[in-house]
Amino acid sequence: MTIRGRLSLWYSLVVFAVLVAAGVSVLVLQARLGLARVDAELEAAAASVASTLRNELDEGQGLVAAVRDMVIEVTLARQGYGVVSAEGTVMGASGIDGGVPLAGALLLAAGGTPTTAAAGATRIRIRARPPVARAGAFRVVTWMSLEPLDVERATLGRTLLLGIPVAVLLAVLGGLTIGRRALAPLSEMAAQAAAIRLSDLDARLTVANPSDELGRVALAFNALLDRLALSLRQQRTFMADASHQLRTPVSVVRTTAQVMLQRGQRGEVDYREALDVVARQAERLTKLVNDMFTLAMADAQARPLQLAPFYLDEMVVEVVKDLGVLAAARHVRLDPWPTIETLYVGEEQLLRQMLANLVENAIKHTPEDGTVSVSVTPAVDAILVAVTDTGAGIGEGDVARIFERFVRLESSSADAGGGLGLPIARWIAEAHGGTVVLASTGATGSRFVVTLPLDRAPTA
Repeated sequence: MTIRGRLSLWYSLVVFAVLVAAGVSVLVLQARLGLARVDAELEAAAASVASTLRNELDEGQGLVAAVRDMVIEVTLARQGYGVVSAEGTVMGASGIDGGVPLAGALLLAAGGTPTTAAAGATRIRIRARPPVARAGAFRVVTWMSLEPLDVERATLGRTLLLGIPVAVLLAVLGGLTIGRRALAPLSEMAAQAAAIRLSDLDARLTVANPSDELGRVALAFNALLDRLALSLRQQRTFMADASHQLRTPVSVVRTTAQVMLQRGQRGEVDYREALDVVARQAERLTKLVNDMFTLAMADAQARPLQLAPFYLDEMVVEVVKDLGVLAAARHVRLDPWPTIETLYVGEEQLLRQMLANLVENAIKHTPEDGTVSVSVTPAVDAILVAVTDTGAGIGEGDVARIFERFVRLESSSADAGGGLGLPIARWIAEAHGGTVVLASTGATGSRFVVTLPLDRAPTA
């Protein structure tokens, strides 16, 4: 069932329930108000009969004669009445419009509280006025037929029985009409969404009224399209940059092999030189593929952390020692600053890779006789790891780009890598609930600072 159909159905059921409840309430209220009206008329009739009887008694007649004369003279159009003596004898009675009065048993059984009784096939309302002590105590009993009230109730019931289905039918038609008009923008949005093609990343839904619910849905959908477009653009850029980065070493390997195969006779030195080129390019390819795999796992959040306690200061010393060969080959001094014993809970292998990326990046951008320093500084709620170099610094236009993937600065050397070291370092820091930022840069060098909070649980 469509949304419009469901809305119309629920709307009709609600209207039906409301009308039925209102109808039942009206019937109950009509019955109570009708009985209250009848009781008031019975009280007024009893007062009128008692007043007339007192007048007859004031003329000096006896109670029996006064009742007889009153019955002859007084006829009520809507009520019947009777006079009952203190001994329980019906002294006189008159029916409605002078008709047949009630049976004596009903008159004698009447009490001061109005009650409903059956007089043959007719329901009546009957009540007795409190005894009057005059020429012998007597009670005036009045009664009234409930047939007009029953007819009124039956007419009202038939009206409701016919009116409620008509109202529900009108509610169904109105619900369908209103639903069609209210959901027309949603149908239009569905048509626009279906028309969006993958090649048109800038297509968006038309937002007629951004203030209503459908407008907010359209805005949310457009925001989702913005994120998807950004993701697709990043993916395409990633694939293009990855292809570009992979193409160079593959081309070098292929060219080296072709050159070696062009001439049949090669000496051992030539083969060694060729294999050395292939080995270096294969190593470059391996590192690039591993870095791309790491970032892909990070993007898919499929790389859970393996947390364990370890000493961060010892890890820094080991990383500095491992990269000492690279620093020595470039005539760069690599020093870990004096640190205190620092225990941390995280994935040591990933943090080791993060620090190695930062240190290696600093070494490759530091000229001969320069210095790269690494420090670990425990704070109250975090641990700060800083990598400082004495290179030429990072240009103002490149500061905002250094953490983007496959970004290589113009001043980078030929073996500066594929531009994935800093993005990987940032992801590792963020996975541990921390950050890595370029704290400062200039003509005297750059300083990267990693902040690893102690009060935040690492995330996968």
